Amino acid sequence: MISMSFVIYFLAIIMLTVTMLVISRLLNPKVIPRKNPLPFESGIVPYGNTNIRWSVNYFLVAILFVIFDMEAVFLYVWSVVVLETGWPAFFANSVFVGILLIALIYEWRMGVLEWGRKI
Repeated sequence: MISMSFVIYFLAIIMLTVTMLVISRLLNPKVIPRKNPLPFESGIVPYGNTNIRWSVNYFLVAILFVIFDMEAVFLYVWSVVVLETGWPAFFANSVFVGILLIALIYEWRMGVLEWGRKI
């Protein structure tokens, strides 16, 4: 059964969210449409085409960075509690690192890490 403290917490979150939305709506100045539809950044009016085509490799490397960064955080937390968790956690972590190694080898073989190659 749901405890009363959880219901109070849930209602407080809803009230806080609604309050923030209402206050931001009231304090938000009305935006007057600009006469010039060009983007304006740091006092410089752009010229030429602003739509740059990014290589797919850029996004793949960015996603790989995020994935391996989160895995590094997981391994750091595990290294802090390694003595308390014992051998079962060591073997589970070894499986985790093995899967990471297999994924890295797969990505390497698929050519994701090669910048000169066009996909």
